[in-house]
Amino acid sequence: MNRIIKIILHLFYWMVFFLFSGLVSFQFAKGFDFVLGHLDIYLYNSLWAVIQFYLFYFLFYQFIERQEYIRYFIYSVAVSIGLSLVMFFFFNLLFEFPVLNEMRSIIPPIVGTFIIGNTGSLLRGFIGWFDDIQRKQEIEKMIIRNELDVLNAQLNPHFLFNTLNNIDALIFRQPQRASESLITLSEIMRYMLYEARKPQVSIVSEVEHYQRVVRLQAMRFANPEAIRFTKPEILPEIQIAPLLFLPFIENAFKYAVSTSELPMIDFQLICSTDEVYWTSRNRFVPNEKSQSGRGGIGLSNLKRRLELLYPGRYSLNTEIIGNDFFAELKLRP
Repeated sequence: MNRIIKIILHLFYWMVFFLFSGLVSFQFAKGFDFVLGHLDIYLYNSLWAVIQFYLFYFLFYQFIERQEYIRYFIYSVAVSIGLSLVMFFFFNLLFEFPVLNEMRSIIPPIVGTFIIGNTGSLLRGFIGWFDDIQRKQEIEKMIIRNELDVLNAQLNPHFLFNTLNNIDALIFRQPQRASESLITLSEIMRYMLYEARKPQVSIVSEVEHYQRVVRLQAMRFANPEAIRFTKPEILPEIQIAPLLFLPFIENAFKYAVSTSELPMIDFQLICSTDEVYWTSRNRFVPNEKSQSGRGGIGLSNLKRRLELLYPGRYSLNTEIIGNDFFAELKLRP
């Protein structure tokens, strides 16, 4: 907890304490003039309360932290009695109140001292509890941040390896297209290195990145109509987490097969300020490998990222119908 907030809590406690004790003195004494006439006694009792409060706040609360509750109770009772007797003795020396010479008059101050001391422990416990919550939140944020970094790190090499293999196949057969692919790849990697490491990016820049990815992957297809990417002409000014749809694109190109039916791969993006809706479809040949491990590490990581970034604000569905693989993702930014 911030030091300023701690100071404010202490000041608030003592403001309430002095106000309450002043009102009690006013009610049980002979009016406000009596309180003002015995201000020295009021200040003495306030010093008594401050000593007891901070003894428990700084010293005896450690027994609670060590879960030594019996020892804490014994010490709290003993200190309350001992401090009350000492302060009571000096009270009789400094002020002349004959009624205080009776032994039974010491019981209320002992009870009050005990209560004030435990309020010190209570405030210390509240501050410690609040500090623990903040510490746990910081740890959770750090764990999530590290986990997201790992997930992103797993996504990027997967795409890079596939792309480099495609470019390698073009270098000797079609050097011009290989050069174009390298330029496109440099733009993609620049985005991944700088923009994709941000917590959120604009949907406009994200879609431009996906268009470059699709353009790069589509260069190995003879028919440009084999790939279709549909998006709104005007995209809303919203922010989303980067690379959320990249696993769909990678898996579509990884598992798609050439067919006479076009398009072989179909991506569609529909988005508004309230919802982003992505679908992908690709033709593939079902086999034991694709049925058992469909999507691989990409979709597995995507699900984990969505759980961390959009809890309760997304729906992800994948489905195989015949030779078509469908993927659908809805999320609320």
